[in-house]
Amino acid sequence: MPVFKLQEQIVAFPPASFGDSEGLLAEGGLISAEWLLEGYKSGFYLWTSPMRYPKWWTPNPRIVLFPNQLSVPKYVDEGIKKANFTVTFNQNLEAVMKLIQSIENKGEMNNGWLTGKLIKAYKNIQERGLAISVEVYKNNVLVGGAFGAGNGKIYFGEYINGTEEFAKEFALISLTKKLLSENYKILDLQKETNETIDIGLSEISRSEYLRILKE
Repeated sequence: MPVFKLQEQIVAFPPASFGDSEGLLAEGGLISAEWLLEGYKSGFYLWTSPMRYPKWWTPNPRIVLFPNQLSVPKYVDEGIKKANFTVTFNQNLEAVMKLIQSIENKGEMNNGWLTGKLIKAYKNIQERGLAISVEVYKNNVLVGGAFGAGNGKIYFGEYINGTEEFAKEFALISLTKKLLSENYKILDLQKETNETIDIGLSEISRSEYLRILKE
């Protein structure tokens, strides 16, 4: 499948159903709130990287978590209890993003994997009331968190990480419980990566994911 070239002036995506199993379907556009939100709505997510142009993905299958299917392994539950974390929501999005940036922007992809442009875009999403952040603390020090965007039914996850063992697991579990209490139907985790945490995850087809989006 060819990769569609997107124009910066027109915020629009090709049909996500055109994607192959890997999911790379479009490149171009901008790293901005408008493009990210339109991408989420259209079934795409952005992988920021040191590439020249933004690249937009729609993988098949999609990794998701239905909040009512949360299942925490015993060793994770025990580790979290010993760690004595505390959590807040939507209190310090920028600090969480910069903490995750300090973790992600290392190794071979250290030339801006999580970019300043993405931080700026998410601050704009926050101004629109759509950003959701999780802040994990230990002894009053920020040690982990997660961020993404939500529309009341679907949470579009971007990044999750931490500097302490079990911090990212605690962030995801706390987020899932919050979303469940607010009647969210699905938590989108995009695709499986080294950071994917199995607490009851599901693989669904692209077509099923697009059907949920349409609803």
